[in-house]
Amino acid sequence: MRLWVTLPPERGEEVLCVKTGSVNIPGTPLALIGGLLVLTNQRLYQGPLDTRLAGKLLSVMGKVTGPTGTDTAIDLIVGWANKARAVALQDIASVDSVGRSSLVVTTENGKRRTFGVAASARTPVWSPNNVPHRDEMLAAIRQAISRV
Repeated sequence: MRLWVTLPPERGEEVLCVKTGSVNIPGTPLALIGGLLVLTNQRLYQGPLDTRLAGKLLSVMGKVTGPTGTDTAIDLIVGWANKARAVALQDIASVDSVGRSSLVVTTENGKRRTFGVAASARTPVWSPNNVPHRDEMLAAIRQAISRV
């Protein structure tokens, strides 16, 4: 079993940059789901920590010991949490840094997504150690967008 949920590569896709990353709660630097932030020559995606096995165990326990529907609720949450979130590079209108660890990606249709970038999985969002990693991903995304 892999540690991260990853997307299968598309035809001709090459990985350009990989950082520890997350999908952030909108308007905050707090992460909903930690994982990897992967930039390819075709898309930017966040591959979350793979918690499907732990979720399955919780679901089984919830079915046996919890109220009716606990297992279904756990399965829904685990399914949602283990989906890689992707944005095609051709859809990105702009990308900007926010704080020490966040990138805001705005798409052509005006939708905004906030991704976190960290020095490591254990680095707090307020750490100055995140800044070089955030800036490296920002520069890589901007360069990739200019080539699309």
